[in-house]
Amino acid sequence: MLESQDYGTTILLGLKEYEVGKVTESEGKIIVEVRTTKKKPACPYCNSVKLYRHGSGRTKRVLHSWTNGKRVYLELYRQRWWCRDCGHSFSDGAELVRTYSRMTRQAEQEDLWQLKDRSFSQATRELG
Repeated sequence: MLESQDYGTTILLGLKEYEVGKVTESEGKIIVEVRTTKKKPACPYCNSVKLYRHGSGRTKRVLHSWTNGKRVYLELYRQRWWCRDCGHSFSDGAELVRTYSRMTRQAEQEDLWQLKDRSFSQATRELG
């Protein structure tokens, strides 16, 4: 799956707590495999660290950025966790992607920045 960590790619993509794996390029898009480097996160509901590994989540492909007219997607490998104190289950990587979202928080900010001086149709034409 993930082959090696490339520190330059990690900084370039703005992914401090993530391990970057294989990068593939195809027609109009770049796909980067990413996995969190945190061993054990804290529960987002109660901040407890008494967690149990609860399987692995499905890989999620999310839009992260645009570069040279190509979309940059992250293929996010996620670990499921279950909190022993409050009983909630959650996936790691929540700080990168909102629940049910198909783009990272950085892509949302870039998108809003593009809309600052343009109309929706102009931004759609340029970003696709």
